[in-house]
Amino acid sequence: MATPSNPGHLAELYWNSAAETYEQDFSGTTVGKIRRGTVRKALDRTFQPGHRVLELCCGTGIDAVSLARRGVHVVACDISPRMIELARAHAAGEGVSPPPDFRVLAAEHLSSLTAEDLFDGAFSNFSGLNCVANLHDVSEDLGPLLKPKASLVICMMGRFVPLEILWFLAQGKPKRAFRRLLTSQTYSPTRGLIIRRPTVTQIESQMRPAFRLVRWTGIGIVVPPSYAESFAMRLPRLIRVLATIDRRIGSLPLFRNMADCVLLEFERE
Repeated sequence: MATPSNPGHLAELYWNSAAETYEQDFSGTTVGKIRRGTVRKALDRTFQPGHRVLELCCGTGIDAVSLARRGVHVVACDISPRMIELARAHAAGEGVSPPPDFRVLAAEHLSSLTAEDLFDGAFSNFSGLNCVANLHDVSEDLGPLLKPKASLVICMMGRFVPLEILWFLAQGKPKRAFRRLLTSQTYSPTRGLIIRRPTVTQIESQMRPAFRLVRWTGIGIVVPPSYAESFAMRLPRLIRVLATIDRRIGSLPLFRNMADCVLLEFERE
């Protein structure tokens, strides 16, 4: 079983609290919609109607519901009971039938998940896996649940983000500007969370031997992060142009290393 990165009750309490404003703080923002749209294209390309897919760290269920609407059968898990409650309400509100199978389950506890039929693939969107201590342990628990050659799509925080550095330097916050680059992890005592930021090379290494990295792209190279929403709302036309640039350069080796998030596509060995 994977080693929990954070004391379970503290992480659960934090995400229960964060659930109340999650849509407002990220998914519902201009930037959040742009970034989620990029990931959704990858998910739609990877998972087809009739596929049975496992989602880790599902949050309020936006991606699970989107896939279910296309006929993908999703088992979606999250550590937070409140997130799962909101996810079920979201699915009901959207009228998706059959709805995703939402379950309260931390990514570190996948070994307790029994699957009568192996999954056709799995995914985790927007940095949920940055909160686990050891991706290798997660991959070892996840591997046996997937069919051979199954796809795994994960989105995690980037490590070197020039746009973020410039943003916070302009605000006179040098410590925050360089925190990702100078520290591989951050502990937040108020949240009770340790957020880890491995490089792509480290992620690839930790996912072996269960998974092989097929491709990866960068998201948020020139599009500002969600905490710059006020800026994005003032200049919507510029943001659309930046989003187009982001999509075009996201797979280029030089630029993808400068992204706020990285989207990695693996294959089950």
